Amino acid sequence: MAKKIHVYDITVSTGEQFKNVRIEGSISRKYTGIATDFIPVKNEEGQTVELTKYQIVKAVLVNVEK
Repeated sequence: MAKKIHVYDITVSTGEQFKNVRIEGSISRKYTGIATDFIPVKNEEGQTVELTKYQIVKAVLVNVEK
């Protein structure tokens, strides 16, 4: 069974926004447990940024792809 891709618009504590962040599975499943504190996302310049669950202020689900 293939996992669904969840697409989010994420706002972090600095006010920076990351649009159309694609995550395999839901963001809440990604951040369960203590070993998964970091999640790599790409900013608008295409650079990969590691976000922590403590930086994320808001994550809006934009789409779910099968």
